[in-house]
Amino acid sequence: MMTRSTITSIVLSSLVLSTPPTSASHTDKLRFLAIGDWGGQDEYPYYTEEQWEVAQGMAKVASDDAAFVLALGDNFYFHGLQGIDDEERYQATFEKVYHQEELQVPWYLIGGNHDYCGNIEKQIEFTKREGTRWTFPDYNHRIVKEFIVNDNGASTSDGPDDGHDVVKLEIIMIDTVQLAGHECLNEMSVEYFNPPPGLLDEISFNKASMTLSWVKKAIEQSDADYLIVAGHYPIYSACSHGNTMELIRDLDPMLKEHGVTAYLSGHEHCQFHFQHDGMDYFLTGTGHDCCYGSSQREKLPSGGELKYILADSHDYSGDSGARGGFASFDVGRDELVVRLHKEDGEALYDAVLYPRSDHFKKAATVVATE
Repeated sequence: MMTRSTITSIVLSSLVLSTPPTSASHTDKLRFLAIGDWGGQDEYPYYTEEQWEVAQGMAKVASDDAAFVLALGDNFYFHGLQGIDDEERYQATFEKVYHQEELQVPWYLIGGNHDYCGNIEKQIEFTKREGTRWTFPDYNHRIVKEFIVNDNGASTSDGPDDGHDVVKLEIIMIDTVQLAGHECLNEMSVEYFNPPPGLLDEISFNKASMTLSWVKKAIEQSDADYLIVAGHYPIYSACSHGNTMELIRDLDPMLKEHGVTAYLSGHEHCQFHFQHDGMDYFLTGTGHDCCYGSSQREKLPSGGELKYILADSHDYSGDSGARGGFASFDVGRDELVVRLHKEDGEALYDAVLYPRSDHFKKAATVVATE
């Protein structure tokens, strides 16, 4: 069984595109968790009861040697870090809530729209703290993990030269707020559930162009067996905010062209799995409460299939029976199992995904050597 110290891990920021791992760990699978929209509240005690419950459930699932956690944005509700009580917020919203031994693993973060209502650069600076698990090196960054399995899938201490398979997972963490814009609205306002406003000035447009160029290059160069792209905003959504048109136009075709395994997001306070044109879209945005309604499901593209959804009949009606949730991923040589959990760790849904075609991996090798 793997240990937290033996998983090979490299975080690649938007400033560095490719540095291969120096070694690989030996295990039968790699487990990690994902949580979205988890950032407590901006009044004392700076966390919600539901967030606290979700943390307990995460610890249960992480006890089977989870290697890391993905945090999908909205890290500090409702207005990000305001420069007044930033350290108190960090300790109360993050360190105090996720204090369990099982969660003392790297947390890889991206920003959400609420984070942009404050000083998001301060969140990036937290990464510089000595010994911290908070890993937010840049607005966009990449995570590469490798491990070795033997022929029957059992853990082994033998090296790759003994006929065992090296499995490679890559996760590209992208700042979708840079791609689709944001507004800082009161959560009680009528406009709160409007889609992102798009790019409103030349500076935003240029920043989005740079981000898209980086994402394109990162995807093209990936030879991973499993390639996940994660952002805060969903591409497609059945819940209250609905689809993100900028991502449908600019990001989705790129994912499909290069055989990305799945797109993972938050933003909506619900959970679902949607399939469309050979792509899998998972959303888990119930880190600090649940649930939005599913008022936008009729706007999902025709030909797709909503495989699963956890949502209330209307926003926060409570009839879903869930107070929060998160996702877990078990990555093996032959399959990747995705599970959506409620706040106590109970798995409500699971899906099986398979490694990328050699066609995409070989194409990536050609691009990387050009």
